[in-house]
Amino acid sequence: MTDRTSEETPDDSAAERAAAAAFDEQIAAALPRQSHMPGATTYFAEDTFEALDVFRGILLEHSRFETVLQGLCEQAIVAIPGADMAGVTLLHHDSENPATAAFSDARVVDIDADQYRADEGPCLEAARHDRLVCVRVDEITTRWPAFAAAAADIGVQSYLSAPLAVDSEHAGSLNIYGFDAGGFNDIDEVVVKMFVTSVEAAVWNSRHTVEAKQEVVGLRAAMKTRGTIEQ
Repeated sequence: MTDRTSEETPDDSAAERAAAAAFDEQIAAALPRQSHMPGATTYFAEDTFEALDVFRGILLEHSRFETVLQGLCEQAIVAIPGADMAGVTLLHHDSENPATAAFSDARVVDIDADQYRADEGPCLEAARHDRLVCVRVDEITTRWPAFAAAAADIGVQSYLSAPLAVDSEHAGSLNIYGFDAGGFNDIDEVVVKMFVTSVEAAVWNSRHTVEAKQEVVGLRAAMKTRGTIEQ
């Protein structure tokens, strides 16, 4: 991600407005609508929408990638009722050395480290196999026994990890941890996917903008050279 500079043009502002509108449309399309009828089920708390709005602002500020990932962790636990901690795992596609790039709680580093040492767990499965993982503590005992034994003392009861595509060289995952044994549901999965998709789109748009500006600079330099040669 790149910082905002004084070289922005009206086209940049138009692109930001278009990105904001697209983000809002994505939210409206993905989330079930809240009902205001008496006794009707309310799918989302106000905190969910407030967190999405805060995170939308972070994306549109052209913040550094590290800031975006930190905001992702912090707003995800606000948006998801059963979330107590969140972290982001990143790894090279051709590497066995994953790392925790951002986290909302220092205990996340310990949980992730247990998965890295055991070479198994929800965060690694989501990142390596590009699929969402939603499990409870009783399931990890059978699926990832080495990780389950190492993480038993921390007390996490519910896990939700979503794949995060950064670029052609890196894979990752957004990992949500909860102390409630009730686990996460389908609605929580929708919210997590929305956060992840928004980050992926922001990263792509930022890099596309940088590449386009570099091409313009190159064309200008080439045109100046051509004029000199012609003279």
